[in-house]
Amino acid sequence: MMAFGRKCPACGGKNLIDRAPNSWLATLPTARSCACADCHQQLVLLATFAIGVEQRRFPRRRLPSFFLVRIPATNQYARIKNISEGGLCFDLDYNALPLTRRSLRLDLYNCNDGSSLEQIPAEIVSTSEQIVENNGFKTTVLNNCARFVNLNQAQRKVLANCLVQYAI
Repeated sequence: MMAFGRKCPACGGKNLIDRAPNSWLATLPTARSCACADCHQQLVLLATFAIGVEQRRFPRRRLPSFFLVRIPATNQYARIKNISEGGLCFDLDYNALPLTRRSLRLDLYNCNDGSSLEQIPAEIVSTSEQIVENNGFKTTVLNNCARFVNLNQAQRKVLANCLVQYAI
């Protein structure tokens, strides 16, 4: 992702925080390594534009709307924004119970046939708030990004098959 000016290419925010350079692009003399304070996207500022630094090892994919994330600890459901073999992003309503720990177990739930991939160990790596307007009503949504940790071989295989079969 790229944006002109000193702003985050992911969310457009201008509140940037300096960080240590961790890519070859950030080591250039005119470059400055930053992170967005709003959405935590890592980026490199060059003279007139900002370039987002992607940390994912696997490509992001979208799942159909009938897939949800179930959080068994709080018995909540959340909408999946995107998913990969390494993690996922999901939206949780602001009025829902807050996630109390960074480490949790998630279920991928298929609403069409009731099947699910259960007890996926995950760790929340970032959370941001977003105001969404639907039919004239504004609501706050919490966007959570989590990475999968210590998946066993069976979970990896079922997740990969799910992505091959259903990913858009």
